Amino acid sequence: MKGEALWNTVISGLSSSGEEVQTTTGLWFTASSRDGRLYVGRAIDNTPSSELSMQRAISKRDFLFVHSYYDRWVNGETGVRHEVSRKSRNTAYIFSLIDRFSNG
Repeated sequence: MKGEALWNTVISGLSSSGEEVQTTTGLWFTASSRDGRLYVGRAIDNTPSSELSMQRAISKRDFLFVHSYYDRWVNGETGVRHEVSRKSRNTAYIFSLIDRFSNG
């Protein structure tokens, strides 16, 4: 799915109360959407929770940037995770949301 379409799917698929999603490293976080914006925060129901001290907004620009690396990461290209993580502190959350919303 193209980045723009996936962003819209994620925004419309999440409620303001949020949904708990697991990262590939096994940490849980809450993802929510309000007023066309995406937010991530600590998990409440599942453990272990991410270490986010407060809710964080993820911009559409950041989402689309990380999305541009997703296929390379999924295909196991060496160094991709490190490369994208240097430019976005939301990589784990965005990759998890892409996986969640592009596959079901």
